[in-house]
Parts: sequence; C-alpha cells; structure tokens
Amino acid sequence: MNTASNAVSSTPAANTFFGKLRALALHALNLHLQNCAVIAEAYRRPN
Repeated sequence: MNTASNAVSSTPAANTFFGKLRALALHALNLHLQNCAVIAEAYRRPN
C-alpha cells in the first residue's frame, strides 16, 4: 500500500484522483456495512 501511494505521489492529478477514489470506496464500504447491520438486526428480531 505504501509503495502504491509513493508511485502516484509524483503526479498530483493522479494523486487527487486516487484520493477521491479511496474516499468513494470507503464511503461505499461504510454504506455496505450499515446495510449489513440493518439486515442482521431485522433477521435477529423475532416475528
């Protein structure tokens, strides 16, 4: 991970692109985990 970030640090345009891509991926992961938590809570509750 560190070598990949060092490779893109030479070009600022690619660095901002990967920064936005990373933020988008983290946001999508957060939404996915929230969705899983909602499904698990609904599954855990009795009818």
